[in-house]
Amino acid sequence: MPAPSTDVNKPHSPAQSWSFRVPSPPRIIVPPPALNSNGIPDLHVVQDSSFDFESSGFANADFLRTVTYGNFIGSNNMLDWVYEQRRNAQQILPFLYLGPMSAARDRDFLLREGITMVLAVRNTMSAQAKLLGSRAAQDLGIATRMVDVAGNQELIAAFPRAIEVINAHLTAMYQHEQLRITQGGSSTQGHLPTAPGKVLVFCESGNERSATLVTAYIMAMYSTDLIKAIQIVQAQRFAVAFDDSLRNLLSTYEIILRAKRDVVQADSHFAGLRDRLGGREQNGCGNERFGKSSKRTLDDAYEEEMDMDEEDQNLDYGRFERRGGSAPFQDRPVV
Repeated sequence: MPAPSTDVNKPHSPAQSWSFRVPSPPRIIVPPPALNSNGIPDLHVVQDSSFDFESSGFANADFLRTVTYGNFIGSNNMLDWVYEQRRNAQQILPFLYLGPMSAARDRDFLLREGITMVLAVRNTMSAQAKLLGSRAAQDLGIATRMVDVAGNQELIAAFPRAIEVINAHLTAMYQHEQLRITQGGSSTQGHLPTAPGKVLVFCESGNERSATLVTAYIMAMYSTDLIKAIQIVQAQRFAVAFDDSLRNLLSTYEIILRAKRDVVQADSHFAGLRDRLGGREQNGCGNERFGKSSKRTLDDAYEEEMDMDEEDQNLDYGRFERRGGSAPFQDRPVV
């Protein structure tokens, strides 16, 4: 491919430097997280109890408002990490653990941490050979679920299904705990002291497929961007390995989540608008004449149409607010 012309007589010049290689997406660089005054990663998941978990579009998310809040990271594993810790599971969220296959087979760990479900992310070949299970979890009566994918690229399709499995289990555990406390005559106001259910997500190493799923969960349920979600996971389990393909896959999933939230918010907005318009008609938009409700007047119809046009116009402008990028060429300055 010939290099772009640099003739000063041309009215345009390249806006960026050109390279001669196979096109590829830009590398996603994840910097280390900022530390607070105590030397602990300052990674807040939810800073406001009024956070709208339903905006994620996933069901069974109400329990998150009770069990997740503030900065739950109490130590800096990035500095204290030792090589042997890769064989153990680490707590990423108060109710979500990440680790290797050996952690799922560790009866003492499962009992000590109160794990209530193990979720394996495995290759379909391992599934056919009935590998990567947890006999220890089955013996202890702990729920076991599997997410089978033929390759890492299939993870993006498996994310929603896996997130629903996690939420459904934790919601059931949360409701059971609420019922137990209510029957005991105690109050459940405020945050629960501990998460009523705990899920261990694992794969062979605990560093790739399972780590990607946990990162996707944080992105989906807490509206967290890709960089911060990876920082949260890596701050707890420093051995995780997100190669370029996994980072690009998560970046694509972030775009999908953003579009999904926009649809949920738009549906909620229009539902509220329909309720307001319906209430207006019931509360006097129709004039009572001769004991019967008359049709809307021309002024009523015109006013509602103008309101709808204005809302549609504002929604349409929102599509362009976060669009970035740059033109490939720029005007050459006139000397």
